[in-house]
Order: sequence, then structure tokens, then C-alpha cells
Amino acid sequence: MAFLIALAMLLATVPASAGQWTVLPIPETIEGADVYVALPPDAIRAIDHPTFVKGAVAARQMARDEDVLGLRLGGVARAYSLGHLSSHEIVNDRLGETPVAVTW
Repeated sequence: MAFLIALAMLLATVPASAGQWTVLPIPETIEGADVYVALPPDAIRAIDHPTFVKGAVAARQMARDEDVLGLRLGGVARAYSLGHLSSHEIVNDRLGETPVAVTW
């Protein structure tokens, strides 16, 4: 649990001033448990301009039982592979005119 808290704190940022971000300080312990830094800031890159394939192509590229996160908004549907989301954790996308942040 401490590892997840430390990772979340490490990746959390707060605005310091216009156009700048400061990484929050990381405590040495949380409730007596040591905190270990696993990744530096910005180590996990978002997917900012995702590309998609049609269902038939996806069926050839993905495992039959591969998990996806599905999203449908305004008649536009997307399926985001949890395997990809596990590596990138966030996809910045648009469904129609609506910007979305898909996270895992």
C-alpha cells in the first residue's frame, strides 16, 4: 500500500506559478512504513494522439479474451486495451468534439 501511495504522490503535481509545475515533496514514511521512490516524474508517458483500427483488424491483433476499457459518447465508441493502459496509464483523446482523459 505504501508503494502505491508513494507512486501517486510522486506523480502528483501542483501549479507553482503560471506555466510551471512543482513535484510535491515525498515523505520518508507513511504511518511508519518506509516510502520508496519507484519512478521519477514524467516516467510514464501519456498517449496523446491515439490511433484506432476497425474491429476486424483489432480481432487479429488482440487476444480473444483481452480486456478493454470501453467508452461511448455522442455516438462515438472506443475500446482501449488494458494492456496498453497498464503501460501508459492515460490516453488523452477526443470523442467527437469532446476531449476525454482515459485512465487506468
